[in-house]
Amino acid sequence: MIHETVIENCSVRGVHLFEMRHVVDHVRGHLTALEFTQDLPFVPQRIFMTYGIPSLCTRGEHAHRQCAQFLVCVHGECHVIVDDGENREEFCLNRPTFGLSVPPMVWAQEHLHSQDSVLMVLASRPYEAADYIRDYQQFLTMVKEGMNTAA
Repeated sequence: MIHETVIENCSVRGVHLFEMRHVVDHVRGHLTALEFTQDLPFVPQRIFMTYGIPSLCTRGEHAHRQCAQFLVCVHGECHVIVDDGENREEFCLNRPTFGLSVPPMVWAQEHLHSQDSVLMVLASRPYEAADYIRDYQQFLTMVKEGMNTAA
């Protein structure tokens, strides 16, 4: 059975939850597909994965000035909190058909990782240390002042 991509909005500005196109085949196994130029709001320039995260540890805890990200927990599960400075929402990424699109200037943190979780992140830009906002109060100030491209 083929399931087409479904995209849901959420209360956090610009964040979308994707149920990606996937095929359920109990005989040969399941398949999830994502076409970069058709399904994503950006063409990825970088990919990285986090895994082996102790369940009580938190990853992320930052926003990006310009980089957008697409998160998929390809194995196990983890929770992702997104925050635009006004609204906050939490998602449980617990199957490889779920993807979470996080635009620039949205604070994100990942926590409650299962022991076997593997979180894959597609990024719209190469790694740039100056793109990260790691202080939440600075992030709130920048959002309030509309300084999303400040360095």
